This record gives sequence, C-alpha cells and structure tokens, in this order.
Amino acid sequence: MDWTPGAVAALRERHDLPFIRADSNGLVVEFNHRFKVIYGWDDALIGQTIGLILPQQFRELHHAGFARFKLTETSEVVNHPLELATICANGSVIKSEHFIVAEKDDQDGWSFAATLRPLEGPYGC
Repeated sequence: MDWTPGAVAALRERHDLPFIRADSNGLVVEFNHRFKVIYGWDDALIGQTIGLILPQQFRELHHAGFARFKLTETSEVVNHPLELATICANGSVIKSEHFIVAEKDDQDGWSFAATLRPLEGPYGC
C-alpha cells in the first residue's frame, strides 16, 4: 500500500475542509471545528465508531473492509478522492468527497484520517 508518513498531519492542517481521524480500531479520536460546523457532530462522537458518519447500508461493508485492512494492510480506498454520503448528527445526509489517508505509527499502530469536502447544501463546493 502507498502511504506517506506525515499524511495525517498534512490533512489536519487543511483548516478549510472538515477533518476527522480514527484509530486502528475505527474509533474517532479527533475532528476539527469545520467538521463540527458542517456535519453537526459534537465531542460525543469521540470514542465512537467512524461508521456513525456512514449510511446504515454501508456500515457493514466498512467494518469488513477495516477488518480486512488489519489483516492485509492493503486498501483500495486510500489516497484518492471518493464520493460518499456522510451522515450528519441530525440524521440528514450530505454528499461529500472523502480523501482518506492511512499512516502507521510505531507506538499506536494505524491511524486513518480524511478530509470531507461537502458537495451539496449550504457548504457545498
């Protein structure tokens, strides 16, 4: 798999785009203010599965892909834009372009981060 040390930090610094990061277990460990404003999630999302921001019909596929990644350390969804639906805290859905990166840390294992560019609604670009 093609991954670059520092990729998570590079996405984190994109203050113009919503940013979210999950740990190797798929639990949300951080997100930025822009994510909070656009998608409405608050700090209660920290420690929850990243699957909460995915439509119900994709959650099982996402969890299976996560499990497969843990075994193979390969992925076809990282390092290129993906058009996906994103669930807001209020249950509404916004079509967004996700750019996902993966980075391995010697202490904490894999970390997954993404910027989400809303493609519709008041924040659509």
